[in-house]
Amino acid sequence: MKNGIFPGIRKLAKDYDLIQVHEYDQITSWIYYTDKKFKDKVIIYHGPYYSEFNVRYNKKCKLFDNIFLKLKSNSECLCVTKSNSAADFLLSKGFKNVKPVGVGLDTSAWKEELYSDKNKEAENLCSKRETFTYLYIGKLEPRRNIIFLLDVVENLLRTNQNAQFLLIGDGDKAYKEKCLSKIQKWIECERVEYISSVNQAEMPKIYSRVDCMLFPSVYEIFGMVLMEAIYFGVPVITSNNGGADTLIRDGENGVVINSNDVIHNGKLKHGDGYNIGQWTDAANKMYIDTQFYDRVKAQLKIDRELLSWDNVANKILGHLYEK
Repeated sequence: MKNGIFPGIRKLAKDYDLIQVHEYDQITSWIYYTDKKFKDKVIIYHGPYYSEFNVRYNKKCKLFDNIFLKLKSNSECLCVTKSNSAADFLLSKGFKNVKPVGVGLDTSAWKEELYSDKNKEAENLCSKRETFTYLYIGKLEPRRNIIFLLDVVENLLRTNQNAQFLLIGDGDKAYKEKCLSKIQKWIECERVEYISSVNQAEMPKIYSRVDCMLFPSVYEIFGMVLMEAIYFGVPVITSNNGGADTLIRDGENGVVINSNDVIHNGKLKHGDGYNIGQWTDAANKMYIDTQFYDRVKAQLKIDRELLSWDNVANKILGHLYEK
């Protein structure tokens, strides 16, 4: 019931050559991409895709498809998506002209810090540190697979005396307490540090402290922290989610571990992709195989230049000209 219809936009929209609407399943979006007066100048920008975690969204889409999309559609409408998963999702709905373009990152507040002599020195020392610090940053919630993540972290800390872990994020009180109690002994011996939140201005400082990000999220529309990690040159080990399938090329600029997870009776059941040993091995490789690690970091320096909104806009314009 969060959809809305805004009659006043119609008068405004007629003065524009291009109208970008947000998500195929918004009622206002549907009105414009199926209206014969507007449909030829409408682009849909879409992010969500099917996941067992999206129970309410899945029901909403089923209702929308059987009422609105069945009543009227526009299969030729140009659709640009935040991820490959979102592109596959729209293709399954009958849209034919679907192009994944990703998401942009506003880096203006960080550029000076990134290219400072101090940060360059930190990058050069990264693979030579005596300790190796893994990072998770984001909300503490089941779809982010935090309990599994902490199982991996415990395995890393037991098998590698040089491993440390930085956990940043807040969440539902009960779930957060469950997570923190699991690693309390490691916090007490200062192998794990927990921070509930940081502001954007502190991000360069955070990423300069860590060597690798662990991100076993089951579902992400995009996952902005993946973009941040690329920007700051921090290699990522991630599950195959919406951001990863667009940003991370396995073995080239990070590691993607495919997951075969399922939801049964509302609970996540781990498949082969959520194997503690597999994730531990991948995390240890980042520490042990310095040639691989340095090669990934060198690629991240190249990829960071592709993260801007200007780059995304140019992709969209290119698809418009093709149309």
